Amino acid sequence: MQLCRLLYYSTYNVRSRAHDVAADLEQILASAIRSNLESSLTGGLIFNRPFFAQVLEGDQGAVMQTFARIHEDRRHKHIVVAGRKQVGERLFGAWSMGYAGNMELFKTICAEFGHAGPFDPTHMSGSHLTAFILALVTREENFAPSRKVAGTLADA
Repeated sequence: MQLCRLLYYSTYNVRSRAHDVAADLEQILASAIRSNLESSLTGGLIFNRPFFAQVLEGDQGAVMQTFARIHEDRRHKHIVVAGRKQVGERLFGAWSMGYAGNMELFKTICAEFGHAGPFDPTHMSGSHLTAFILALVTREENFAPSRKVAGTLADA
């Protein structure tokens, strides 16, 4: 099997002021973990208002099917593919869908990566954004790979 890595970012499509962002994130993560396990996909997802950024890894067909579902998801708008390539190994192999949403960790890693101000993937190269997501997911304190969804959403 030839591994594919797809990187994209999008803007969160807030449907109303009273909308529950944490509930959306919990639903997205639960669905991603379940679907990715079934499709042998791995990856990492970060969210920092208003942006999502995600890496998906696995068989190219499975990656593209998953991305097509994401593209149809009304919670995402302005979806931009920041990178897609064949790879020899997985970077996110420990996670069916690793997640990072801790605001303090975002600030720390942004500073380490030399970014002043809020997270903005539109100013990052694909390799830089992939490394950023990997750093966040790896260092997220409250997330056990692929197992714990609740508890990481409080800071989202």
